[in-house]
Amino acid sequence: MKIVVVTSLLALFAAGPAFAACDALTQVAEATNAGNEALAKQIAGGRAPGCTADDKAMINRVAALASFNRIVGAVGQGADLTDFEPELETIRTSNAAPWQVFDALGDINRDRRDYEAAARYYQLALEDASNEVMTPGWMAPDAKYIVRLDRMATEMRLAAPRPVKLAMRGACKVSYRGVSLKKKSTPVRYVFGTAEFTPEGLESAKDLSECLKSVKPKAITLIGHTDPIGGAEANRALSLERAEALGQYLAAEGYAGEWKTVGRGEDEPFEADDASAYDAETLNQMHRRVEVDVEN
Repeated sequence: MKIVVVTSLLALFAAGPAFAACDALTQVAEATNAGNEALAKQIAGGRAPGCTADDKAMINRVAALASFNRIVGAVGQGADLTDFEPELETIRTSNAAPWQVFDALGDINRDRRDYEAAARYYQLALEDASNEVMTPGWMAPDAKYIVRLDRMATEMRLAAPRPVKLAMRGACKVSYRGVSLKKKSTPVRYVFGTAEFTPEGLESAKDLSECLKSVKPKAITLIGHTDPIGGAEANRALSLERAEALGQYLAAEGYAGEWKTVGRGEDEPFEADDASAYDAETLNQMHRRVEVDVEN
């Protein structure tokens, strides 16, 4: 997984920007492309005459990428990404962190099985990547990587022991830079063998309701899934009952669009990025989900 990240980030940055109006922005980009981290930091810490506030913010982000590229290079040579966590956190808290930093922190927390933190970082990576002002095309992930970020955020939400809000920083969006991500898997939990929400399930259902109020889709399809425990027919019926219970809840909470339900039972288990990273119970927890297919 980390090798894919390294290759993608280096390839994305190699294209480089072409700036004309702000000399300091051009200089910091050239320093970063040349691998001169010290110079990039010096430029970011200096004066930037003739540059707008957005230009100055971008100067800091490009300088942050200079540091990040060094980290990427070290990991590519066999260093452990976790060893760079303090530095990545420093970049994150400097308000200059590009999406790549959030993505790397998501990987670190996923590996240590802090799925709640990982989900938040992947969602933040998606949100930062969708900001077309501060993440221009040369800095943005490609469509395939946007899909990966969304999938990793989804996987972490399903694996987390506690609900992670979809509504945080725009994770309710169904399109990022023109890439459609309209099907969302939600970790709505139910009492074993029933269609009754657990307290955590109710929390997730409320969060989904808030998301729908922000997105305002004209129609949704709720697709219920179960784990493989129990008989196939019983699981198919249960998955439909759970999708129906969620639909009724959303309608009662104010969703005014059309909704329909489908029960898949155990037929379509969740495909984890690396199933070997999870124990059987966590995998079953990920299988037990309701997908929300949004129609705009």
